[in-house]
Amino acid sequence: MATTALSTSLPTMADLAKRMDPNGAIAQVVEALSKSTPIMEDIPWKEGNQSTGHLITSRTVLPSIGYRRFNEGVTPTKSSTDQYTETCGMMNAQSNVDVELAKLNGNAAQFRADEDSAFIQAFGIQAESDVFYKSEKTTPEAFTGLAPRLDTIAGNPYASQIVQSGVAGVGNDQTSVWLVVWGEKTVFGIYPKGTTAGVDMKDMDEQLVKDANNKSFRAYVTDFTMRLGLCVRDYRYVARLCNIDTGDVANTGKLLIEDLINLTYTVKDLTAGRPVLYMPRLIMKKLHQQAVDTTKNSTLSIEEIGGRKILHFLGIPIRMSDGILTTEAKIS
Repeated sequence: MATTALSTSLPTMADLAKRMDPNGAIAQVVEALSKSTPIMEDIPWKEGNQSTGHLITSRTVLPSIGYRRFNEGVTPTKSSTDQYTETCGMMNAQSNVDVELAKLNGNAAQFRADEDSAFIQAFGIQAESDVFYKSEKTTPEAFTGLAPRLDTIAGNPYASQIVQSGVAGVGNDQTSVWLVVWGEKTVFGIYPKGTTAGVDMKDMDEQLVKDANNKSFRAYVTDFTMRLGLCVRDYRYVARLCNIDTGDVANTGKLLIEDLINLTYTVKDLTAGRPVLYMPRLIMKKLHQQAVDTTKNSTLSIEEIGGRKILHFLGIPIRMSDGILTTEAKIS
């Protein structure tokens, strides 16, 4: 069942950066964002058709097809569609660097750049976590990530996309593995109409700002804004392996391998876009150990993508994500 990570018709954040800024300033920000959170390299991005998100028309029922005899007609039929809006959220932060402190370090520009890079990293970490767990139900000004869509089995119209792990347990020490097929007709990232993807970093120059005691001082100010959302156009291309008990998962055996095989057969078509597996560090380590223990090395391979060696499972690239929690409650 080996597959190859395919490109999609939508650009990644790195592609967009090159288009927006041929001089490379934005590209440097995107590169820093991708290094801290590899998922940002994978997500294809599309400009929304609304100022707050993206309106989707999804086909829910196919037209019925029939047979006819000569000289007899057939009853006309049609498909049915449904519309819904995937929303975007806006993250914002501001860096205030004391002017005198920056000068004291000998190179004010470099000192500011070092401080700004920490903000870029923080944006990436937050975005990665939000792609998995953010919910408009709890944070109306944000967007909805993957987990809130597949957070229950009972009564969930998309329950078929949830696989319960054989490494079952109880308590709040569960975790998940995700399989996403990225693509324009499957799952992709969005940003509001008329804006840009990635972190918009604006130098506000020197300003008077307030300290914790409401006293003023001169500071170099940088404003950071990131507008993003997630569009799941077809739920058949997202699958969640849940209820992996981190306290029970073993170095030996083959349960994780069997779980992942079941997960790969849950999505509709691995060739419909770019399939990627996401798992926390612990599970990735245990998977590797189980593959060696059971001599199932044929399920794992190391292939090169973009000049880097990436671990693959049945040909699907695996991304280690620190944004996936190991403290999830059991899903039922």
